Amino acid sequence: MRYLMILEVSQKQAYIFSSTKLKENIKRSENICQVTDIRYFSSIAERAGIPFSKEGNLVYSGGGHTVLEFGQEGVAKAFAYEASKTVKREFPEIALFLKVLPYEEGISPGENLKNLSEELEVKKSIRAASFRQGSFGIERMSASLRKPEPLPKKEERISWDADPEYVPKGYQAAKQFGDLGNSRDSSCFIAVVHIDGNAMGKRVEQIRKKYEKENWNEFKKNLREFSDSVDLHFKEAYQEMADRVAESLKKGAAQKLDLQKGYFPIRKVILAGDDVCFVAEGRIGLEAARIFLEQLKDKRNQADGMGYTACAGVAIVHQKYPFYKAYSLSEMLCSNAKRSIAAYGEGKKACAIDWHLEFGELADTMEELREAYETEDGHCLELRPYLLWAEEEVWKQEPIRRYGNFKKLLTGIQKEEIAYARGKIKEFRTALKAGEKASEYYLKSKLMDEFSMMGFEGIYKEIGLERLFSGQGLERKVFVETNDQKKRSLYFDGIEMIDTFVPLDE
Repeated sequence: MRYLMILEVSQKQAYIFSSTKLKENIKRSENICQVTDIRYFSSIAERAGIPFSKEGNLVYSGGGHTVLEFGQEGVAKAFAYEASKTVKREFPEIALFLKVLPYEEGISPGENLKNLSEELEVKKSIRAASFRQGSFGIERMSASLRKPEPLPKKEERISWDADPEYVPKGYQAAKQFGDLGNSRDSSCFIAVVHIDGNAMGKRVEQIRKKYEKENWNEFKKNLREFSDSVDLHFKEAYQEMADRVAESLKKGAAQKLDLQKGYFPIRKVILAGDDVCFVAEGRIGLEAARIFLEQLKDKRNQADGMGYTACAGVAIVHQKYPFYKAYSLSEMLCSNAKRSIAAYGEGKKACAIDWHLEFGELADTMEELREAYETEDGHCLELRPYLLWAEEEVWKQEPIRRYGNFKKLLTGIQKEEIAYARGKIKEFRTALKAGEKASEYYLKSKLMDEFSMMGFEGIYKEIGLERLFSGQGLERKVFVETNDQKKRSLYFDGIEMIDTFVPLDE
């Protein structure tokens, strides 16, 4: 007989972001990594006298949960009891769910795992209590926490050495948001970046189908190899991104960020499998996300031989903005970027990025968020989400909404290659909100008619030589219809980010 056990932490985000301090958020993220780590399980089993090893008991770890196997029902139940008791004692606020099922030899390995996951979801749906426990008056109170923090007995804790966090040579990890670096004379913005792999669930399902006729051990080997490879490659992408940012800082970006005390302007919060969250100085958040996706795209999973695509959501907010709200916003933006890719057709491969510069207004849905970007004549101010990379068929469909176009326009304005007074360009935002005709009138009245030509013909579209000497003149567009049949402003995104963007890899 064989018994399968699945372990999963519920409401992870609520636990991680229950503090307003960056250092505490990172600590809580590490706590979740700890209670789902095979080394922690080994310590629990050793303390209880239960035979346990990674080779003999681990099926795979990924997708936010861990699956184990045991040879006897009694051993499985004994481990489940010890694991539940230990986690509840050491981390009272973590909700760890477990489910044990006997392995059915009459069905495929993939179906066994599917049944196990479904049973866990049933168990989570009928949890004994879904409301919050109040204070008993004996907990530690902290102004940075949204609720009292229990005090477990330290002598009962299992010793744990977390994996060292990667920071480029010559820097130290930021301990608070202010350490990320801000210019003295500007507002203090941070960027909360959420990155998630595309179609990872479908890839796991493909592996299950591919090896469904294999024996259990062969199936388990390939599934574990896939999850280990995902975890390794996303961690490598983060390190390579950090190194490229550090190289850009050496070449001059550090002066624009006004870095102090040797702190690195990026700090990892979550890095578990394909689920990534990090915070950065507000002006390099977009570029850090772009670099991460570029590094990830070139890797190949050892199990299925396929590369990775992912999407990023970047919430650029003031340091004092509630962090848990900023993370929720970044998740929402990432999901919107994923939906934009799905619109090109099922199975299309692409990397996309969406962002929002928050000035204090709160929104619960993407629809509410983007209502403020609708013009008076019913068009859209924003072009985002933008494609960072896409397979050729998708890339040809979307010649306008490409991140490279956005960056070229914005850096051209910043470097005054598009030479108009900064004040006039910022005032142009108000005209854009009034609509297409008002925008064109503004450019003519301010003698900025060449602005639209430089932007459209020089960046978004190659100059059509057939129009030269034909008497038709060159096109000057302010709004253009994109692949989704909506008219969108070519310039609002770039103008909005003038003061909140520092290019990297220049």
